[in-house]
Amino acid sequence: MKNSFKFKKEIVNEELFNNNIALPHSEEYPDEEIIFSVKNFQFYYDNGAKHALKDINLEIFKRKVTAFIGPSGCGKSTLLRCFNRMNDLIDGNKKEGEILYKGTPIDTLNTIQLRSKVGMVFQQPNPFPMSIYNNITYGPKCQGLRNKKELDKIVYQSLNDVGLYEEVKDQITHSGTSLSGGQQQRLCIARCIAMSPDIILMDEPTSALDPIATLKIEELIRKLKEKYTIIIVTHNMQQAARISDYTAFFMLGELVEFNKTEEFFAHPKNKKSEDYITGKFS
Repeated sequence: MKNSFKFKKEIVNEELFNNNIALPHSEEYPDEEIIFSVKNFQFYYDNGAKHALKDINLEIFKRKVTAFIGPSGCGKSTLLRCFNRMNDLIDGNKKEGEILYKGTPIDTLNTIQLRSKVGMVFQQPNPFPMSIYNNITYGPKCQGLRNKKELDKIVYQSLNDVGLYEEVKDQITHSGTSLSGGQQQRLCIARCIAMSPDIILMDEPTSALDPIATLKIEELIRKLKEKYTIIIVTHNMQQAARISDYTAFFMLGELVEFNKTEEFFAHPKNKKSEDYITGKFS
C-alpha cells in the first residue's frame, strides 16, 4: 500500500494560518469552537498489516486542554502525531478518512506551515545542543526573521511565558542541555511557543520528570491554555483529571469515549471506561 497523501499537492493558505477565519461550533458542545475535526479516520502501519486507529471521529476545541488516555499501544500517540503529519515520515503507513484544521484537510496544507502552527513537545526533553537563546530563536530564524530586537523580544516573551526567564536570564548564552530536566522541558515548550502556534501537542511531557518538575509543567499547561489549544497524551489519569477540560479514552485503536473531563471521571458512559478508571485493567 502506498502513502497516497504524499502525492497530493500542498497549498499555502495565508488566511488560514493568520487566524482570519471563523471556526465552526460543536453541535454537542455548542459553546466550543472546533479547531481540529477528525472524521472516519483510519491509520495503518507496516503496509497495512497493523491497523493502529479505527474509524476515529473526534473534535478538538480551541483553547481547551484535551487529554488522550488509554493503555499502552492503544493509538493515542499515533493520533497525536497525525495532527501535524509527523507520521508522514514513517515508511509503510497508510491512512483513510480525514483530519481538518480550521475546516481544511491537513493533507492539502503545506507541512512547514502546518508544523509552525501545530507545535510538538516530546516525552524526553530534547533541547538543541546550542545556547538557550539560540534554542528559542532557531524556529523564527528558519522562518526568515533576522531583526535582533524582534528576536530578543521573542526570547524574553517565550521564556517568561513558561516561567523560565528569571531562572536563566543570567545564563542565556549557556547550552540548553546544561539545564535540569524540568527546565529543559520548559525550554522545549518555550521553543515551541516562539513560533506562535495555535496548537501544542504534548506526548507524555512529564513522564521523565520528578514530581516537583511535573507540578510546574501542569501549572504551565493551565496557564498556556489561555492562548493555545493543547492536546496531551498521558498515562497518568490523575494528571488528566487535574489539567484537562476534555478527555478521550482509547483502547485497541478505537475511541471508546469522549466527554468533558469532570463528567468522564465522575460518570463514565462506557463500561470499558469505567473499568479503566477503576483499575480493572491498565
